[in-house]
Amino acid sequence: MQQFAQSTEQKRILFCGDDNLDRAAIYLAAILYQQRYSFDYIPSTENFPDNLPFDEYHLIIFSDYPRHNLPNQHLEFIEQFVRNGSNFLMIGGWESFTGQQKEYTDTILQDVLPVTMQPDDDRVNLSQGCIVLPAQKHHPITDNIDWSQPGIIGGYNHVVSKSKSTTILKGNHLSIDLKKESAVIVNSAEIPLLIEGLYHKGKVGALAFDLAPHWIGGLVDWGKQRIRIDFNGTFIEVGSLYQQFVSNLIAHFYK
Repeated sequence: MQQFAQSTEQKRILFCGDDNLDRAAIYLAAILYQQRYSFDYIPSTENFPDNLPFDEYHLIIFSDYPRHNLPNQHLEFIEQFVRNGSNFLMIGGWESFTGQQKEYTDTILQDVLPVTMQPDDDRVNLSQGCIVLPAQKHHPITDNIDWSQPGIIGGYNHVVSKSKSTTILKGNHLSIDLKKESAVIVNSAEIPLLIEGLYHKGKVGALAFDLAPHWIGGLVDWGKQRIRIDFNGTFIEVGSLYQQFVSNLIAHFYK
């Protein structure tokens, strides 16, 4: 586990998954660092710690973090962590939600998360993309973002919002057919892409797509300005609206 301490006055974030900091994890980690969060990072190849000091964290994030890294007892610790008033966010990927190998289906996280997971492989991979749009007129994650030219993702986990949860982002598949008069046809079926809810005293979230290539697609370059963030001896370069969206997402689930 790698630690990035920036303040001793705030509880930390635990970020698990997305391969490692030399690969996909750098996208979220760099923005956490830029936004001055203190956080600990566990790569996808490392098991969840046996004696994690849960009281030192306020938010746990799983993003493509394999189920086999956690025995059932550790999942029960996370359930208690949220039940007692801390927060949990799962971000999409091949090893998130159901994923390729039935990762978190039929675990206690099925109760904790604000979505119902599929019994079998829930991955949706799109060659022509999916438009990401706000589902709520006003929400802290979406309010200060220009949605006039929305971003496009390349895939997501197929989840279903629970009845008492709130869908913050929705998606529409794109279909491009140059033989027809209209080059771009938007599928009318709306897909829940970001869902939030409450689990006892804690806040829980489910982002159905990843924040790093390849599922993030063009959304990683969303925004007219380019933002460079130096972190851990390297850097990321992303679109300004992507950076704003990720910052809003973390701020909301950290509160």
